[in-house]
Amino acid sequence: MDAASGLLLAEARRAAAAAENEGVLTKRICDQRTLQHWKLSASHAALMQFANDLAEAVVGRAVSDTCEERPVIGALLAEFDAMAAWIDEIPPIQQAMRYGNKAFKAWHARMAERAPALMAELLEQRAAPESGAPAAPADAAAELAAYFAEAFGSPTRIDYGTGHELQLLAWLRGLELMQVLDPADRPAVVLRVFERYLALMRRLQTTYCLEPAGSHGVWGLDDYQHLVFVFGAAQLVGHARIQPSSIHDEELLAEAGADYLYLAAVAFIRKVKKGPFGEHSPYLNDISAIDSWDKVVKGLLRMYEGEVLGKLPVVQHLRFGALLPWATPYND
Repeated sequence: MDAASGLLLAEARRAAAAAENEGVLTKRICDQRTLQHWKLSASHAALMQFANDLAEAVVGRAVSDTCEERPVIGALLAEFDAMAAWIDEIPPIQQAMRYGNKAFKAWHARMAERAPALMAELLEQRAAPESGAPAAPADAAAELAAYFAEAFGSPTRIDYGTGHELQLLAWLRGLELMQVLDPADRPAVVLRVFERYLALMRRLQTTYCLEPAGSHGVWGLDDYQHLVFVFGAAQLVGHARIQPSSIHDEELLAEAGADYLYLAAVAFIRKVKKGPFGEHSPYLNDISAIDSWDKVVKGLLRMYEGEVLGKLPVVQHLRFGALLPWATPYND
């Protein structure tokens, strides 16, 4: 099969998988009225609380620190490793365009096709509900698959950004709601699962030249992600040696980046962007002048609420169902 035929097949597989999951979730945020309702909703508050809970779970913890890893964590890590191996099996194609290598469509199609079966497998590991606990919604696997498939970028635009990272947050919270994950898993969710997701996304970004989705350029925190800085700063709260200003120490970034998500993220930015750090990443540069990581975490969470959850171009793609309900007073 030639490259063109392979891409057509991949697109057909992606469309079929998307159609299977599309019907179970509905987009609701489409204008300023619905955006304001979203900001006041229980689902908005729940996602913000979950992001805060994950940050609190890793305060003072390094990636190399021991944490409880139940079998479901190992299953998720194995899945991400398999998805990373697909990159080697689906190399970028030769094309004139610098950004948006179309081979990403084939990688994404394989992931989206796998998602429904993976979610069914994960739900089979669901802890036995306590007496009186609600049963899993009938469409739980399909809803989880839909969030998961959106978490790795857009195969149409061949881009990736904070809106896709938000889909991952919704997926992880859905797994916890379904008792696949437990609140006690949160350290491992960040230090193992989210860390492996970051590694996978960086390979996808660099291999297939994913464009930043909705990037604010120098006026944004980062072209692609936000939560990595929240969780990474939380890890460093109370650290005796590493301070916010330490991001300018390239030796330290190389030495400690494997243990601290924030440092690894800054190191990756320095690798892929050229020029003075203060020019291409002024927000991160300004944050380095703050005197404590605790203040950094609080500020980044406020920024996440305003610049990610509060922006129509980002949240208009978020869909709602049983796991993330849309309770609206409007007659729609």
